[in-house]
Amino acid sequence: MPEVVFHGNLAELVPCRAKTPPRRAFPRAVKDLLETLGIPHTEIGKIMINSRESDPFSPVNFEDRVEVFPHTLPRPSPWGQTGLPSSVTGIAFFADNNVAGAGKLLRLIGFDTAMEPGLNDKGIAERANEEKRVVLSRDRNLLKRRLVLFGCLVRSNVPWKQAAEIVLQYDLARFSAPFSRCVPCNTLLVPVGKEKVMDRLPPMTRLHYDSFNICPSCGRIYWRGSHIDRILARLEPILGNYQASE
Repeated sequence: MPEVVFHGNLAELVPCRAKTPPRRAFPRAVKDLLETLGIPHTEIGKIMINSRESDPFSPVNFEDRVEVFPHTLPRPSPWGQTGLPSSVTGIAFFADNNVAGAGKLLRLIGFDTAMEPGLNDKGIAERANEEKRVVLSRDRNLLKRRLVLFGCLVRSNVPWKQAAEIVLQYDLARFSAPFSRCVPCNTLLVPVGKEKVMDRLPPMTRLHYDSFNICPSCGRIYWRGSHIDRILARLEPILGNYQASE
């Protein structure tokens, strides 16, 4: 088998029981070899075969030496292909079921994050490809699909840590817009006059608040209650100096 050297934290992704392909399985695309060893192509940055930089579909032989490097940050993304956006426009994700908590937090921070609990891996890959979304998942098999051009294998299993990981990986903090999007619907909120929603407000809210937003999709009403400051305090380690208020 080729000598495979993993740099950065990629070695941590190789399962201890990973099966090494037999000699008759070579030559083969280096992408196929690495995914056989458990690493989705979405996690691979630079590849060197016998000290020469190679693309994922370059053939590798049984006697070759392969070096694999993780991505430099920010990771590749559809919006990164034409330069960084001036706002959150263009930044879009698809979070599968095993990172749904992080998906909701990304919506809370202001990022377009699709989630379809009933959609299978094939459907996720197709939709993400069509809509130019980055696939977020802890499912390696999903991220190994060839149709997934941009993706991230989320390492943590804690939603708040997952969200922090994603923000760091894609350098998102500066584009954050907390409380600008409906968390259940993923729809951007719009301002609404108090008089138009007065009959739907709790009595104390009518008395103490004058500024409101509404979700055009589901009709939920949002205002800056005391809970906003608690959420902002929890977002501070994730967004740092880029943290914004409603």
